[in-house]
Amino acid sequence: MLSFKTEKVEAERLKIFDMVMQTQNLSHAAASLNISYSSVHLAIRKLRVLYNDLLFIHDKKAMVPTAFAIMLYNEIQASLYKSQPNSFMNNEEPDNLRFVFSCESHIATIVTPLAFLSMQNVAPFPLVHLPLPSTVQNKKDILLKNKVDVILDYAPLEHEDIFSKRLFKEDYVIVCSNNHPRLLQSISHKEFCQEKHAVQTSPSGADTQTKFSNAHCALFSSHNYLDLLAIVEVSELICVVPLNIYLKLNLAFNIKTLSYNFKLNIQNTSLYINYLKDLFRPVEKAYLLEKIKKMN
Repeated sequence: MLSFKTEKVEAERLKIFDMVMQTQNLSHAAASLNISYSSVHLAIRKLRVLYNDLLFIHDKKAMVPTAFAIMLYNEIQASLYKSQPNSFMNNEEPDNLRFVFSCESHIATIVTPLAFLSMQNVAPFPLVHLPLPSTVQNKKDILLKNKVDVILDYAPLEHEDIFSKRLFKEDYVIVCSNNHPRLLQSISHKEFCQEKHAVQTSPSGADTQTKFSNAHCALFSSHNYLDLLAIVEVSELICVVPLNIYLKLNLAFNIKTLSYNFKLNIQNTSLYINYLKDLFRPVEKAYLLEKIKKMN
């Protein structure tokens, strides 16, 4: 699993990976860390072997992170947040030198490329992703205290000082292994209820996705879609995942989608943007918020 491998990686390599994610450039990362270019190149090469992923793709002058690299970065940031939650919540000074957004990891894979490319032309500060707090009150707090610039979540935040707008409704697909012994191209509602499931949960462990008529249907649960797809690939479990996740990751796993003609009982499929109503927001941040609001 990703989390298991991450624990085994040397802290120095993760520090280098983190800086490459921020700078999108090996030379700049080396300069920022005051180490040699070869040290950075070697660390990234070893991480590529460990995770069996390119991590970064050269695009003109920048190194664009892969979907897996973004998920790895998000997991590292989430681990840091869990180990030092107070440092995140107790920083009382608003940070206008970076654009900070908070959302679930798979949503970050959609937003990060759009926001990063938009910021390169107009914004003089870095882009930062932070894990989504587990409670509604904490979500409101980090906005009202200027800890983050924007929250992307499956519900609007009701507050007089917070602006909320529905962005789009997510489509979901049913996924199973390419070698599934019973399911070929489609699945009926009866089969869906009888098969064993891998279930997406929130970081707190609560089931936020699918309501099952029988509790025994769910044999595996995780808030990480990489874990879910990895389990589906090697088992007879099925899983419901967002279409954008499947499109980004299907080539990395031996999996397929199943057609169906029944309604999935999925909760909270509409994504909302939430941010503070701030008349004095820097023009660069206002521009980026407008770009994200047009995301579909």
